[in-house]
Amino acid sequence: MNVRAWTLTATRWVMVAAAISTYGIASMTYASAGDDTRRLISVHGQTIETFVFGEGPETLIMAAGNGRPASQLKDLAKAISSAGIRTVIYNYRGIGASDGPLDGLTLVDYGNDVWAIADALGVQKVHLAGKTYGNRVMRAASQAKPDRVATIILVGAGGEVLPSEETMALYKRYLDPDVPKSEWLSLQAKLMYAPGNERLAEKDAGEGEFPAVAAAEAKASDATPKEAWSTGGTAPMLAITCLLDRVAVPENAFNIARTRPNTWLAGLPGCGHNMINEQPEELRRLIVGFIQARSGANK
Repeated sequence: MNVRAWTLTATRWVMVAAAISTYGIASMTYASAGDDTRRLISVHGQTIETFVFGEGPETLIMAAGNGRPASQLKDLAKAISSAGIRTVIYNYRGIGASDGPLDGLTLVDYGNDVWAIADALGVQKVHLAGKTYGNRVMRAASQAKPDRVATIILVGAGGEVLPSEETMALYKRYLDPDVPKSEWLSLQAKLMYAPGNERLAEKDAGEGEFPAVAAAEAKASDATPKEAWSTGGTAPMLAITCLLDRVAVPENAFNIARTRPNTWLAGLPGCGHNMINEQPEELRRLIVGFIQARSGANK
């Protein structure tokens, strides 16, 4: 596979353990949902709506962006599953059929939701991938249970370097639950896409907007000590950045790759924060290649 801009780092990082609560055994109900299988996972009185694509010896669980539905990842999940990787996406609390408290949470709680999914599927070791905010969730999950993570993939990594003051002000408005739909769409286009790709925000609008969920997730991130999630455990990591991302600026991924052992870096041109819609084929190629190169079937 021809992969552009992969850089191996070997800098020592001091790992800080994160406290994490233990989930009980989860149960599932099944319902057909087109090409995918919709599964409702019940755990501790909470429901997590998941969608499972394909079959294979390797399982990948993916988390969407800040306040975004699982449907954001559906096309990418289908493409990855076509390579023989069982791929799971899910709705965050407060979206679709997923429920559960939104107040007083941390990234550790959202990471626990990921492990509830893995447990319900009967999978001991998984690959994890998160798009933008979702990679914070997956880093928290991986850091809590590193022995259960085969690989971790960050799509639009953040948390290391702040964006510009202008971008931060726009993003604060974007998270306002009372923002009018027309303004939300304008902010989505401006914040999430590289110049010339703004039209793709219409696809996001078709998936719905969930600013209250996005705001709750942002609070959960702010409430989590950085040492409880930022290293993302010890599994092989691929940090993917888009070079025109104004929200999770590329320096975030660069810093992670420089300081975390066992980490690879990929930089993609011509895309911004929502690279899922801008560079879908390159993302599929990178994710599938990284997993296949490190899967048990290829060792």
